[in-house]
Amino acid sequence: MTTYRYLFADLLTNQINAELNLTRVNFTQSLNNAGTFTGELLITDPKLATANILNSTIPARTALYIDRDGVLVWGGIIWGRDYNSATQKLNLTGREFESYLDKRIVYNPVATATSFSSTDQNTIAQSLVNTAQSLQNGNIGIIVPTNTSGKLVSRTYYNYELKSVYAALQDLGQQDTGSTSGYGFDFNIRVAYDGSGNPTKTLQIGYPQIGTRYTATSKVVPVFEFPAGNTISYEYSEDGSNAANRIWVAGSGSNEGKNLQVASDTAKLTAGWALMDQPSNRTDIYDTTTLQNLAAGQLAAVSYPPVILKIVAPPYKDPVYGSYDIGDDVRVRILDDFFPNGLDQIYRVVSLNVTPGETQGERITLTLTLRTTS
Repeated sequence: MTTYRYLFADLLTNQINAELNLTRVNFTQSLNNAGTFTGELLITDPKLATANILNSTIPARTALYIDRDGVLVWGGIIWGRDYNSATQKLNLTGREFESYLDKRIVYNPVATATSFSSTDQNTIAQSLVNTAQSLQNGNIGIIVPTNTSGKLVSRTYYNYELKSVYAALQDLGQQDTGSTSGYGFDFNIRVAYDGSGNPTKTLQIGYPQIGTRYTATSKVVPVFEFPAGNTISYEYSEDGSNAANRIWVAGSGSNEGKNLQVASDTAKLTAGWALMDQPSNRTDIYDTTTLQNLAAGQLAAVSYPPVILKIVAPPYKDPVYGSYDIGDDVRVRILDDFFPNGLDQIYRVVSLNVTPGETQGERITLTLTLRTTS
């Protein structure tokens, strides 16, 4: 039997205040995004008789760590709670620790802007988080690495933009992504126990990507098979409504003075696809190179109708839950009525949705996107 523990801590001090018995739990981990959490407490549960529930679950002040068989698998902030006297249940909602950076503004108290000239993109991201945590009551204990990418960029964040640290990280990660020689990176905040058994949270920046990749020289990746395999069910979807092969990015300026950059997928257009435009308004950016990189990054993401594959897997069949993570490549093999000739492709894990399942059993849903680069 898998054992889940739910540890509630003070957000600022990281001191564990309570371990509470939750039910109907569901949590997600998302690449380059803040995953979510939902769960509920039955106030009349005898196991909670001595717990100070009100003080241990204060929204915006409480951190939650989820322990699965002695390993931390999720960490974030409780942002909401809702009590219903009729059911005597307290519903809790939260998001991963990245959500805290969405509450912090890039601001320079001694100048009109925060500027970086020809600086490694990883260093910029690390500096933004370090600066946010240097202010009084601003340090929630995110450990910041010092790894570099070798890609130099210039950035200026004006105070008047009131840009969040979270948005700044996403912008840095979204420029010309999808290529090992391009710019951009993956990021997230991972949780783990330190040597003394205390929960920690660490910013991870992976250039060009986080996770284990399938390559010509390293082909050992988890394999999911359906129906005669380790996959319970799957959902396959393609959405062309967001596809585009020409991206326009409008930067700062007014009217004719706007800095306008464009990126086109000439190979796709030559192959006979209809021209499809997509505009993007980035009034907080004027730098031409930055706008060009953002246009290229957006083009790579939407050039083809996105293929989304969701598979439901039991946690104890190989590959077991814990042997793969967000960012990893996996191999999917399907042979059924929908794929009569078989599907055998490499996908990337972009999200994990976990349901501990008190009564129906633990389930893991992996959201996958097609691997388009080697």
